[in-house]
Amino acid sequence: MDLFGGKKISKLQFLFPICPIIFAAFFLFKVDANSVLVSDNQNKIVQAQAFIDSGYRSQYLSCKILEDLGGCKFFPSWQLLLPNGISGPFPVAFSLFASLFGLLGDYSFLFYVSILFFWIGVFFLKLELNLKWAALIFLSFSPAFFHSALFPDYSITFLLTCVGLTFYACPVKTKLLGLFIGLFVGFGFFFRPENTILYFLLGVFHLVEFIHKGNSGVSTKDKDRLVLLIGIGIGVVFYGIINYSLYGSVIGTRIEANAKIGWNTGFEKYSSLLFFGNGRVGFLFFCPWILLWLVYFFIRWKDLEKFERKLSLAILISLFLGAYLAPNDSNIDWGTRYLSWLIVPAVVLFFSKNNSEKVPTTVWILTGILFLVTLFFTRTYFLAQAKLSREYKKYNEFLLNSNPDIYITTDSSVSALFGQEILRKKILKIEHIEDLPELKNILSTRKGSISMARYESITSSLMQTIKKNDSQEIGTEMENWFLRSGWILGSKQTLDKIEILKFVRN
Repeated sequence: MDLFGGKKISKLQFLFPICPIIFAAFFLFKVDANSVLVSDNQNKIVQAQAFIDSGYRSQYLSCKILEDLGGCKFFPSWQLLLPNGISGPFPVAFSLFASLFGLLGDYSFLFYVSILFFWIGVFFLKLELNLKWAALIFLSFSPAFFHSALFPDYSITFLLTCVGLTFYACPVKTKLLGLFIGLFVGFGFFFRPENTILYFLLGVFHLVEFIHKGNSGVSTKDKDRLVLLIGIGIGVVFYGIINYSLYGSVIGTRIEANAKIGWNTGFEKYSSLLFFGNGRVGFLFFCPWILLWLVYFFIRWKDLEKFERKLSLAILISLFLGAYLAPNDSNIDWGTRYLSWLIVPAVVLFFSKNNSEKVPTTVWILTGILFLVTLFFTRTYFLAQAKLSREYKKYNEFLLNSNPDIYITTDSSVSALFGQEILRKKILKIEHIEDLPELKNILSTRKGSISMARYESITSSLMQTIKKNDSQEIGTEMENWFLRSGWILGSKQTLDKIEILKFVRN
């Protein structure tokens, strides 16, 4: 019984593509494109702007907009300070890609292009592999959709994962073309490294088979698959060569920065990634049907084709190896962006015509029940993101309406609310008491207007109980210094948790 493609509901199959598209349209309507340009994404567009400002001669931001205010010293973005400017730890490939939107003058277009990449990947899988239409439902109402929309670099690797799995399932017969496709898919490592785990495992499986059985004992299709995987491997090797030439490290800035943070953060990390923790759910809690499918595939292991056995085993190993290698507990997303790409190979296996028609009624019913859990978390994640978007828009407008000559912030989460405006406004961020003398010296001869944006005292006190920071003390010291130095408090405005003190001196 095929509940997702049989004759009994063939008249309703048009709903399968329509429902996800309506959901995506509703998401676009409720989530402001600028609201995703915070935290890591804000740093990524800073890296992109460095290319634009230097005429694509350097990846290091020179902070020209703050050249008379200490330059990069107080630039409001998490950064790596270098002798020739600042940079972040994120892959330079995405910086180059994002810079195209900087040339258009609006990085928010990344949001729309990311969703477009997601849909291209989904329909490429569906049409090229002739998957059941229900595959669209399982891909679209999943963390993979949210991660594609909220992490633009993820959307690129998601698309490349879809391309790679498509040509793995149905390899091309021309060796040179297969190698080129593999090389193209391997470039996904330049943006995010996670999905390379799957291809590495598949490559190992195929190489072992090739060595064990010899050239004559391996099918033509498996030979073509191995060529594809070799192409992917070449792409990864090329990544190492480029990074070594640029940074003196084959693993690149992102992986190296994460390694310095510390990979082993205890059992809590694995619990959070796989099930739940840190205020949101992990991958297997968000998508419990993945475990059901894996159990089902291993129960009927003997009935699977060889490539299906390799793929199902690679999914299982990738699930735990990905959690182990993940640099942190993915604390800002639901469903774990370090693992959610595994939905792609799982859907390829389960919704292929060869497998879906053999799935018994009991498994379909259990899949439907478990998918209700996914729909519940999809709704929860959507509502949370819509609320965050409203909050961002509200505070962003509040901050920009102050419109001083210079902004000063005392906390990274406040400067994040400026979004891409940190590239257009003179915004200084000070987080350490020891940097106060230098900032005071820079501002000592300034005239005009300066707005200090900070958390109001009660919120600031609560935040200090969560993490140790100097924001409250810095805010008080700066306020007193302004008043002692001849600045006049022109206005004091408060919006919920944030207040703006605007000082004027003629």
